[in-house]
Amino acid sequence: MILRYDGTFAGFLTAVALARERGVEPEAIIDQQPEQQALFAAVEEVATDRQRAAAFYGLLRRTLTPGALHTFRLAFRAAEPGKELLLFHFLQLGVVVGQQLDGMLAHERVVPVWKLARAVGREAHRYKGLVRFQHLDGDIWYAAIEPEHRILPLVAPHFADRFADQRWIIHDPRRGEAIIFDPSRRTWTDAELEVTGPLQLSNGERLFRDLWQRYFDRLAIEERRNPELQRQHLPLKHRRHLPEFDR
Repeated sequence: MILRYDGTFAGFLTAVALARERGVEPEAIIDQQPEQQALFAAVEEVATDRQRAAAFYGLLRRTLTPGALHTFRLAFRAAEPGKELLLFHFLQLGVVVGQQLDGMLAHERVVPVWKLARAVGREAHRYKGLVRFQHLDGDIWYAAIEPEHRILPLVAPHFADRFADQRWIIHDPRRGEAIIFDPSRRTWTDAELEVTGPLQLSNGERLFRDLWQRYFDRLAIEERRNPELQRQHLPLKHRRHLPEFDR
């Protein structure tokens, strides 16, 4: 049996709760059509049931430590094929052993989930220093990032705290997802977003970009250029949306 859910956290909890209620272990839990399906495996669509998901999450909160629950939530945001089945096994073990799960880091059902959570957490921390906002017409600050994992909600509190008086958007154009901050309510929300044309930069943004690039060119010493060392400190994949590299 293959369970297919809608890709949301509540949808995944619904799928896990459904499998547990039936006492079965699915061959896979997916959020899209499988590329290659086993001959006798049936794909079952799982409709998100928020009440069932909330009940199961309540069980997890009563059973697991906050640290184990945090690990689970981080790992769910990983862009790793097959992560759902790893998380299913992790939760199955956690429900049985409870708070002892924190001391089982070498267990075969814990190690892969812990590694995913660490990768997601590290990337979220890294992007707190890589987000570059651009001032647009309409007094909106916009930043685009293309992380490997789905980290937007993880970086949102950091910028909501530091730019609480500004309207800003952090956009993941590859996934079509964004977080939008409203300073009047001091809250941020998830949204679907697609940018179809060039950004309308404010006059001040264009001026400061020009000044920064001139400063960079004048300060640089040609004889000391070391592109390889620069790539070690800032890989090319991070430069696409950094204004200082926009030539």
